Amino acid sequence: MNDSLLVPKTDILPPAQRRLWPLLAPTLSLGYVLYGGTAIALRLGHRESVDFDFFTEARLSQDALYDRMPFLNETEVVKQSRDSLTVMVPPTDSSNQTVMLSFFGEISFGRFGEPSVTHDGVLYVASMIDLLATKLKVILQRAESKDYRAIAAILEAGTDLARGLVVARSMFAPTFQPSESLRALVFFEDGDLVNLSEGNRSILVKAVHKIQGEDLEERPGPVSRVLSGK
Repeated sequence: MNDSLLVPKTDILPPAQRRLWPLLAPTLSLGYVLYGGTAIALRLGHRESVDFDFFTEARLSQDALYDRMPFLNETEVVKQSRDSLTVMVPPTDSSNQTVMLSFFGEISFGRFGEPSVTHDGVLYVASMIDLLATKLKVILQRAESKDYRAIAAILEAGTDLARGLVVARSMFAPTFQPSESLRALVFFEDGDLVNLSEGNRSILVKAVHKIQGEDLEERPGPVSRVLSGK
C-alpha cells in the first residue's frame, strides 16, 4: 500500500457518515480499500456522498467483519452473497439519516496505483487513476449523471483521460473497449444525463476531442450498455 497519507475532505460527508467514520478503522487491517463515488469525493470534495463501497482481493469473511466492527450487528442486511455484503446503518439521531455500507470480496481486476491511507489511519482510499479507470468501465453499464460528474471532476483535477483508458483496458480486458467508453462519455441522451451541467459536458467533450481529434461527431450514436449485477 502507498505510504503517503491522504487528508480526506470529510466535510463533504453528511453527519451520519462522519459519525460512522471512526468505526470503519478495522477495514484497514482487514485489507479493504474504498472505491466509488465516496472515495472520489474524499479526494476531491466535489460533491456530498452518502455511502461507502469497500473492495478486497481476498475472500470476503462476514464473520471477521462482524467481529471487528460490532456496530454491524445493529444494521439491516440489504443484500448478501458469498462475496458481498450490503447493509443499511440505521439513524442515530433525529435526522433520520441512514448510511449504505457495502463490502465486496475476491475482486479480480487488480489495481494500477497504490491506495492511500487517510492521515487519521481510518481507511485506505483507492488511487485516483484506479478510480478513473473503474468509472470509465461503469459508464458502459449504466447511464447516471453522478458517474459523469465524478469523471469530469477527476479530469479537471489533472488526471489524464488517455492514461485512464489504458489502465481500464489493462484492468478489465478483454471486455473493456476504450472506443465504447469514449462514445459513452459524450452521449448525453440516456438515463438522467440530461441533468449533467454544461460545464461538466464541456470538460468531457474537450477531453475526448483531445484523444480523438476534431472529427468527433457532434451527436454520437446511442451506447450499448451491459447491465451490471452490482
